[in-house]
Amino acid sequence: MTARLLLSTEKVGWAWVARRVMAASITAVVVHAVVQDYISSPGLRIGAIGAISYSSPEALDALLRWVKARAEREVEKVSKPNAKKAKRAKQGR
Repeated sequence: MTARLLLSTEKVGWAWVARRVMAASITAVVVHAVVQDYISSPGLRIGAIGAISYSSPEALDALLRWVKARAEREVEKVSKPNAKKAKRAKQGR
C-alpha cells in the first residue's frame, strides 16, 4: 500500500496518504482476525489479507460516498415538507 502511494504520479497531501494507509491498516487487522480461523495456510492467509487491504481505501471511499448520498436524499425528503410549510406561512395561509 505504501509503495503504491509513493510511486503514484498524483499530487496528494500527507493527510490523504495517512488516511489511506490507516484505512488499509485497520482493514488488515480486521481481516486477519476474521480469516485466521478459516484459512490454515499462512501464505494464503497473508495473500488474502494483502489483497483485501490493497483495495480497501477505494472500497471504503465508495462506501462513504454511497452513505453520504443516501443521507442527503433522506434529508431532502424531510426538508421538502418543511419548505412547503414555510412557503405557506410566508404567503399568510
